[in-house]
Amino acid sequence: MKFLFSLLLVISFLTGFTQIQQQVNNLTAFSRLYGYIQYFHPSDEASKIEWQSFAIYGTKKMLQVKNDQELVSTLKELFLPIAPTLKISAKENPTFDVNDITPQNLDGYVPVYWQHVGLKLPYHDNIYSSIRVNRINPISERRIKKNAFALISPVDVTAFKGKRFILTISVNAEIKDLILKPYLDKLSLVKDDLALKNEKRYAFEGIFDPNSELFTIAIQTDISSGGSINVNKVGLKVLDGGKETNIPVVEKVTALNELDPKIDNRIIQFFRKQGDEKLFDKEVKIGEFITKSLVPGINCMVPLALYGNENNTYPTVDSVEVNKTINRSYESWPKDKNGEFRINGADLSIRLADLTILFNALKHSYPYWDDASQNHDQIWNAAIHNAFSDKTDQDFLKTLKWIANLLNDGHMFIDLNGDTDQNTATLPLLFDIAEGKIVVKKILDSGVTEKIKAGDELIQMNGKNPFDLLRSADSLYSGSKQWKQSKSILSLTKGKKDEIIYLKMKRGGRFFQVDIPRTYTYSEYVSGSDRNNRGTSEWITNDIFYINLNKTSTEAHMAEILKAKSVILDLRGYLNEDTETFLSHLTDKKLNANSGLFTPQILYPDYQNVSYATGSYTIEPALPLVKAKIFLLSDATGQSATESFLSAYKQFKVVKIVGQPTSGTNGNINLVSMPGGYRFFFTGMLIKNPDGSKHHLNGVIPDVTVKNTISGIRNGKDEILEKAIRLAKEN
Repeated sequence: MKFLFSLLLVISFLTGFTQIQQQVNNLTAFSRLYGYIQYFHPSDEASKIEWQSFAIYGTKKMLQVKNDQELVSTLKELFLPIAPTLKISAKENPTFDVNDITPQNLDGYVPVYWQHVGLKLPYHDNIYSSIRVNRINPISERRIKKNAFALISPVDVTAFKGKRFILTISVNAEIKDLILKPYLDKLSLVKDDLALKNEKRYAFEGIFDPNSELFTIAIQTDISSGGSINVNKVGLKVLDGGKETNIPVVEKVTALNELDPKIDNRIIQFFRKQGDEKLFDKEVKIGEFITKSLVPGINCMVPLALYGNENNTYPTVDSVEVNKTINRSYESWPKDKNGEFRINGADLSIRLADLTILFNALKHSYPYWDDASQNHDQIWNAAIHNAFSDKTDQDFLKTLKWIANLLNDGHMFIDLNGDTDQNTATLPLLFDIAEGKIVVKKILDSGVTEKIKAGDELIQMNGKNPFDLLRSADSLYSGSKQWKQSKSILSLTKGKKDEIIYLKMKRGGRFFQVDIPRTYTYSEYVSGSDRNNRGTSEWITNDIFYINLNKTSTEAHMAEILKAKSVILDLRGYLNEDTETFLSHLTDKKLNANSGLFTPQILYPDYQNVSYATGSYTIEPALPLVKAKIFLLSDATGQSATESFLSAYKQFKVVKIVGQPTSGTNGNINLVSMPGGYRFFFTGMLIKNPDGSKHHLNGVIPDVTVKNTISGIRNGKDEILEKAIRLAKEN
């Protein structure tokens, strides 16, 4: 009997393991195809999909698939309505015939294909753009905010989620298209007729967003050729069971950038056609396609360019099937027993959908996969298994942080809406690493100075080796070794507020123990200058002037700069000014600068065959001309814009940089927003040093490197500054 029971346990374990392996296989195939279609298949049908809903819908389907044969048929069921030219096959190489995507009569047809500069991701407006060439494309949110106004106050439509509605507008201009964000689904034009002289009345039909409680509309002020619009009346009514119910609206013209951002991200907007506005010169030709392995034994073929005319891309799909897919996607959002939406990381379908959304954004646009600790497939497989074992939204938050840690990008950080550190605090101490030891750098509470001194070595914390704790903290952050260390050393003593921490310390040859409660507000970032008690500015000697650019600007101290023989600019941390303006005062001739910024121009999946738009700028000389010797201080807390400024100075060899390598993190960020309230930030462009050498993870390397010493910390010295002072005196 005991043997039989053991045998049943083994069979049960093996069955469960096999099932999960099949599910992982299914999810891998779905995820890969999801990215190829979302970002590279140019059909009109694919552009109607709200891809977050589709990710949830698809992952739920994948959990039910039992074998590879069923997987192929389910993938076809999911994707063919929105990507009619897609081919999925268990054969090694699906065949492709350009005649299958070519209309018999090409009159009025033009090539349609995707161009990406970086990757334009939903719900975040930045410098990156994604368009389908020769199609209607969404205008950037930044442009909308400059040229558009909200026409009605936000309307609570909670009771009408998923219901059809009629929107009527009387306006003195031609309205070409009305598009519903975030789905970018064109509303159906029911009618347009002449209401009054020089005024037309439009009626549009659509479906209320099932995930949004508020509704408002916006209009571009320059939509008509005359450059102005006069809207006289807006009406809204819901269609439910054959009945029409008017919804009261309050007409209110408000600049979009003055709206509450909580309601600004789901609005109806007017769009103009932008069909011929390419983002860059390179293009995809009709006949170009990709053949990719989704999982071993299952391949796909995806054309990257289709013909399209004014009405549709070719070939078309029955709109009924497309709408079924859209509606099923909307209906897939998790709900509780009362039918209310339950969208958080405690739900497996949300976790799996989020990984699908995240990995495709990274796979096709993240420029630093070569610097990741593991490759894409290794991280994906481990993340999927983690998602199955995670139970809470906080568990999944840790999984996302683990992913970021492996990708080694200092701009990568993850947050969760509603997640707070209200009950979190840290000790009133700052630590640092010197000579291979963790020592007290700075004491924040004078009440503990009798117990602990600067330079004291940390031996144990609550009985644990502090370097083990530091490595554990490292796993929460992404970026270079120096950036992770600067962040993790701050979180070393983070934890429950007011909890007493037992520290074993060493001073000289003597060990001692102290207990200190966590009472200080935790901060993930403290700049290098603040770790060294630096003020705003000061005369070091009669000839040497110091300026902390965390807290002031060169412009505010130009009088002192002109008097000094040497000027020390502290660039440790984030800066208070655009210091390239100061560079203008260090030259008497025009300087042509290489920015080192390389913005990806993407036509093909998997970040293959990427070209780059490169940046440059000119430094014009400006008076007064500064003749003082200039020294810049750097360390790992200098990141992003700080590194651009340091690179500019170093490029022209007009300064001497003293200190430690910077973070090795630069370039504009991008943002993946995911269901459940998760946001994942990452660097969206490639950065090199102006001389073409590697910047990512390396940072800006100082001309003179300074290492921390225990003696210097114990004696309260700012060793980087003191080295710069010695060099200034030598000059």
